[in-house]
Amino acid sequence: METEQQRKERERQEDLQRLRGLRPIDDDFMRCLFRENIPLTQHVLRIITGKSDLIIENVETQADMKRLVGARSICLDAYGTDDAGKKYDMEVQRADKGAGVHRARYHSSAMDIDNLDAGQEFDELPETYTIFITENDIYGKGLPFYPIERINMATGEPFGDG
Repeated sequence: METEQQRKERERQEDLQRLRGLRPIDDDFMRCLFRENIPLTQHVLRIITGKSDLIIENVETQADMKRLVGARSICLDAYGTDDAGKKYDMEVQRADKGAGVHRARYHSSAMDIDNLDAGQEFDELPETYTIFITENDIYGKGLPFYPIERINMATGEPFGDG
């Protein structure tokens, strides 16, 4: 029969083993790292965007985006706003399956819906960035990041929709 002290020690060892398996790419761990952590969010976004002067004013983890009735709901992993009003959605994705292009498109559209109220003009939409931080190189090209932008196929120029 296990004593109370033995049970507590066994549970402690089990907790330690679970902690050893956690990495920042794990959703639960990432959520704790970025929660209300403006300096970390700002540092990561400065690296990813190449904007060394980027100032993040707020960050929210697990931000619930409002949905139309019947539409799929999402929770943004880390959602921040910079001093120019630009919005950043950072999705930390360990599994390759959840980092697809259609999911990125949906996240981008959810930010648009959340940032434009009834009566506002479409040109009032803030510039937004949807960023997936993945464990693996999902494109398999050996690059550390893949900037993606909408392009006007006729002119080869950026679409410029923010």
